Amino acid sequence: MIKFNKKTALLASLFAGILAGCGGFVYTTVGGTVKGLTATGSYLVLVNETGYTQPLSVDGSFSFRVASNATYNITVGQQPNPVNCTVSNGSGKMSGETPVTNIAVNCVPNVSVSGTLTGLATGQSVTLNLNDVTQTALTADGNFVFPTYVVNGQTYTAKVNLPPVGKVCKIQNATGTANISSPPTNMAVACTTGVPVGGTLTGLKSGNFLILTNTLPDGTKDSRNMLADGVYTFNFSLADGDAYDVQVSTQPTGQKCTVTNGQAKASIANPAPASAISVSCVAA
Repeated sequence: MIKFNKKTALLASLFAGILAGCGGFVYTTVGGTVKGLTATGSYLVLVNETGYTQPLSVDGSFSFRVASNATYNITVGQQPNPVNCTVSNGSGKMSGETPVTNIAVNCVPNVSVSGTLTGLATGQSVTLNLNDVTQTALTADGNFVFPTYVVNGQTYTAKVNLPPVGKVCKIQNATGTANISSPPTNMAVACTTGVPVGGTLTGLKSGNFLILTNTLPDGTKDSRNMLADGVYTFNFSLADGDAYDVQVSTQPTGQKCTVTNGQAKASIANPAPASAISVSCVAA
């Protein structure tokens, strides 16, 4: 075991000087402090230029190893949910073995978004997304808070990701700008009776697949990946009077599939036709 005394420290210093003089390098550190990361149960993950990470859950200091002649770049690899963290003085180039300690990571509160849900029957659930991040499924009427927060001053958009079967869920006040002084609470999700869209697939060969799509009123596509013959139902039901347009968007290899009765308008009074769209496959 080497005992670190004045003599060994001097030798280490001389060795570092020799390395530097010969164009070599030694390792030192870059780091700083994190402020504003409250004890929220979520983690801030910092990452350096080589992909090494450091998770932090409370305020304090941090550091990464770096070569004394290298460049460095410390960034946020994963934001905590309740706060948003930014890095100052995070990049530069080392000019010696003196540690860098002035990197500052400051975290400020994010904004929660909440609202109310109505029309959900017992045993049903609806899944929303916020800014394209899927949220926890809601399983009962009442007030809800999105588990994903929004950065103060940034816009947000909520959408229905997966509605209950036989229900149409629409969102009022789905978009806005997050304001820490007045967090938005006026989003309203209302689920009403809808018309399921689906039918029966026949003739698909074992090991083959096809993709069916229904064009929704807002122009988006509701897709079903079909792996075998049988009954299918699209994820999104339609409101009374909404048009449906079922198409084969991807044909199975070596086969051609045809849709029958795939275009019409949904009717609450007569929902049967929307659930009787047949798709038959034959050899191409």
